[in-house]
Amino acid sequence: MLRILKGVKGERMRIWLNAVVLLFLTLVLIPVASAAPDAATCLGCHGSMEGEINVNQEKYAKSVHGSFDCVMCHMALKGEQHKGLSGKPDKAILELAAAISSKSKIDPIAQAACTQCHPDVYDAYKASVHGQNVIIKKSSDGPVCTSCHGTPHYIQPNTSKESLVNHFNVVATCGTCHEETFMSEKYGLTPHVMDRYKESFHGRKLKLGDSGAPSCVNCHGAHDIKDVKDPSSPVYGANKIKTCGKCHAGATEKFVAAITHQPQQPIAHFTELALIILTIGVFAFICIHVLLDIIADIRNRLFRKGGDHE
Repeated sequence: MLRILKGVKGERMRIWLNAVVLLFLTLVLIPVASAAPDAATCLGCHGSMEGEINVNQEKYAKSVHGSFDCVMCHMALKGEQHKGLSGKPDKAILELAAAISSKSKIDPIAQAACTQCHPDVYDAYKASVHGQNVIIKKSSDGPVCTSCHGTPHYIQPNTSKESLVNHFNVVATCGTCHEETFMSEKYGLTPHVMDRYKESFHGRKLKLGDSGAPSCVNCHGAHDIKDVKDPSSPVYGANKIKTCGKCHAGATEKFVAAITHQPQQPIAHFTELALIILTIGVFAFICIHVLLDIIADIRNRLFRKGGDHE
């Protein structure tokens, strides 16, 4: 009888042990086996590749996205080598990816994945002149996130001097499109707009390192840029008074008429040119006069004739 009882207890113990092991496998080992790879795993291959698929591990780690796993954005990886690694994008991302596919041909889903963390920014972008150009008109020359911020793998905070949208770099970033002649002709933009800005008082202050000098985004906006003919644009009609008034209290209609990148009038242009020539000429004359005076003094000291007289 005792042996039978011991056998029953032993069988129950084995059942319990098997149940515990099975539970452990279900809750721990199986999720680990199917877990997404971390960035280091992906960069182990992509760090040694060439071309657009190369990602520098050191630079990625220093970026604002350096703590992200690759599959957070790359949700629909292709190829047998990526089988089982990516997740499933939701309906909103799939719809946005389809809308911007004309611009993001390599991985539109990864491009659209930005909306997961930046939904407000994407909403503003979709309503902007840039977003409408890409999403509605299917234009391949309209900008998306990476057009201004650069590759997501290396994006720096906008306070960094390395950031493409840093206050002192954003003019050059906007200029990559707006300096192009064909863009001005195609969309009816002001020609040489970036050169005009750089010649302006604002542009010169910015070049000298004045953090208070306005750049493109201070007047036109950033993600929510509107067409200049749109009544909601900050540079449309009377809206310019309010826009300029942010820095220039008491700005009037006459004040805002002098747009910083407006083509310069011939009289103003040649007057400025004459003033520059006159200023340089005066300084050159002074320098030459002083130099000749020094040479004359040295000559007199070296070749002075005669002696002391009683």
